[in-house]
Amino acid sequence: MNKKNNLLFILIIFITGIIAYSNSFDCSFHFDDNNVFKSSVTTGSASIGDWIRIFPNRPIGMLTFFLNFHFHGLDVWGYHFVNLIIHLANAFLIWWLTWLTLSTPLMKDEVISRHKTMVAFLTGLLFVTHPLATQSVTYIAQRFASLATLFYLLSLILFVQGKLWQGDKNTSWFLFGGSIICAALGMLTKEIVFTLPFAIILYDYCFLKTTSWKLKRKDNVLIISFIILIIIIFRNFFVSPLSLFNPVPPGQGYAHSISMKEYFFTQFSVILTYIRLFILPVHQNLDYDFPLSTSFFQLKTFFSFSLLLGILAAGVLLFKKYRLISFGIFWFFLTLSLESSIIPISQNVIFEHRTYLPGFGFFLALTGAFFYFFNERNIKIAVMILLMVAAINTVLTFQRNKVWLNERTLWTDCVKKSPNKARPHNNLGIALSAEVKSEQAIEHYNQALRITPDYADVYNNRGNAYANLGQYKLAFEDYHQAIRLKPDYADAYYNWGYAYDKLNQYQLAIEYYNQAIRLDPNYLRAYINRGVVYLLHGNKKIGCPDAQKACALGNCKLLEMAKDKGDCR
Repeated sequence: MNKKNNLLFILIIFITGIIAYSNSFDCSFHFDDNNVFKSSVTTGSASIGDWIRIFPNRPIGMLTFFLNFHFHGLDVWGYHFVNLIIHLANAFLIWWLTWLTLSTPLMKDEVISRHKTMVAFLTGLLFVTHPLATQSVTYIAQRFASLATLFYLLSLILFVQGKLWQGDKNTSWFLFGGSIICAALGMLTKEIVFTLPFAIILYDYCFLKTTSWKLKRKDNVLIISFIILIIIIFRNFFVSPLSLFNPVPPGQGYAHSISMKEYFFTQFSVILTYIRLFILPVHQNLDYDFPLSTSFFQLKTFFSFSLLLGILAAGVLLFKKYRLISFGIFWFFLTLSLESSIIPISQNVIFEHRTYLPGFGFFLALTGAFFYFFNERNIKIAVMILLMVAAINTVLTFQRNKVWLNERTLWTDCVKKSPNKARPHNNLGIALSAEVKSEQAIEHYNQALRITPDYADVYNNRGNAYANLGQYKLAFEDYHQAIRLKPDYADAYYNWGYAYDKLNQYQLAIEYYNQAIRLDPNYLRAYINRGVVYLLHGNKKIGCPDAQKACALGNCKLLEMAKDKGDCR
């Protein structure tokens, strides 16, 4: 009967997840997606090596994008389908890990273990439906987070299965080997997997150790953790540890650099915001205008730290009697520790996709609390409450996916919620320009420059909008200002050249195309446009090599046309 119930519950988890994300399949590419899907690898027959070079530290994730492009081109449906499959797989792994946890030596005789089928089901259901996961599922590029989570959870599950295996040792070590392989794959997907060795030790201490916990050389927990730790060290051998702590330069959302101290102190408030979003998932935002903390003794910073310390203390105090809650709390903080600590990984001090893996700890602690604190008579009430929460979250996820429909809907939402941050205005301007709404775009570019006057990208983008309106004098002024602020700005040189090209001032256009190519030797569009100008004026000596270079970079249209006309061989 339990097996049938489990299969039914897994099916419900899958169906509910599909319903929650059923309106995500037409959502467009967004934000960081442009680093991959609007690069030169999508304009021709690029190899897997070309794709991996975009994010060389994450080759497994890039391999999945390469395969997606091979089968689906730039049709977003295929990418969303894969992302949803990964999310459903993670929900299943969370169900499995929760069920295993309540079957471990230290939990199987607990009262809560009588309800392990329902606890596992509700934990998986809350995970698959929560709208905070939309940034890891609907946002295509954040597959890195969801795929790394899959390898992380699978590695831990195989380790636990190996520990619980009562048969021959060869099978146990086969499972341990699978755990190590999954860990390695996860590390080649995203850096969040680097906390896995500590998660294994934490899990072993919480659920598997029936004797006092001591360090022993032959302890397979330490052996597996040590092997994974060695892989981590080897994986990052080429990275200078000291460089990780350097300030993050401007350009990702703030007009100034962010120091290690500012990033660290800000994370206390950020983590509290994550917890609030788990409890009350409203006012979600891709681009938060989050105030930076400059001192530990700022009221907000100190208050946030004290509250987080209190939550950790509660995890310690509850450990003996309510172990499931304690483990959930420890998991949450451990899996957040890499992205929300002293390492300033980005100017984006808060990003919702960073909660994807920690979410397991939150939902396990939440479900555990309901089953611990509702007595046996009222368990049905606990189940009904959690089912209602999952139903509400399904609706919220469906609604949140509407915001991700396209660049305009997404950045309109960001501007509404972060009106005093320049980047949302800039990106909404880009979206409006793409819809040939240049006047509206210029309004947002102007607002972005009022907020951040030295924002080079905005000058470049506003220059494009002016050029589209035929206001070339204003466009040239903006390109000049962009280059003044950012002398190595190849895009601004290219756009300036393209504007001269449209004015039939070909010699000036070539000069700016030359500058763009000097700064970026693989600037595809500059080679194409310069090649067109040269071939148009009968200069085959330079035009043909430009066409050949463009073909080598993935676009052979100009070369084929030139060959058809007999201009190039």
